[in-house]
Amino acid sequence: MNEKKSSMVKDAIILCLITLILGGVLAGVYAVTKKPIDDAQIKANNEACAAVVAEGDSVQNTDAEAVKAAADYLAKHGLANEELAGGDTLSNYVEISEVHPTANGGHVYLADATKGYGGKISFALGVDAAGAVTGISITSQAETAGLGANCENEDWQKGFAGKVLPSNAGDEMYNKNGATDSQVQALSGATVTSRAITRAVKGILFYDGSVRGAN
Repeated sequence: MNEKKSSMVKDAIILCLITLILGGVLAGVYAVTKKPIDDAQIKANNEACAAVVAEGDSVQNTDAEAVKAAADYLAKHGLANEELAGGDTLSNYVEISEVHPTANGGHVYLADATKGYGGKISFALGVDAAGAVTGISITSQAETAGLGANCENEDWQKGFAGKVLPSNAGDEMYNKNGATDSQVQALSGATVTSRAITRAVKGILFYDGSVRGAN
């Protein structure tokens, strides 16, 4: 009995040592790879920000206070920009991580559309001083290949340039039957992706308008 108990103790000690060693190896790998991954993401974000501003404009450093103000606004307004005390607020559809003022009075937003078919869709969105979209750049997505993943197609992203909020605040910003002044053409076979991105854009434009006093 004592020999059996001693063997069990030894096995437990060995398992603990193996666990500690593996944990140390994983921690080491994480420490080595984290900085290159972070640096690559920062580079991608900077390139996306530069790509979505109007020609001749430039992106400035992110405004931490604006990020907080945006989160507060999104948590208190719905999809038709109505004030809500919880429930289906814009914060369920878009999360803003960075707000960069631009030299010409616009803004560039780094954000996530949270309702994608495959999860979050990350993007940069440029908005000029008059509240019109200057560009969008999808930086990360896990949508279905050949369908929602087509959100990365350059031609589809170009369709956002010049778009403004719908005159009816409750209208969607995508259209299955073709683009309009305030709507982009929906991605074929990817309504969920189209809705996720355009609702996120709409939420950002609502907030951006509140900053400019347009709403």
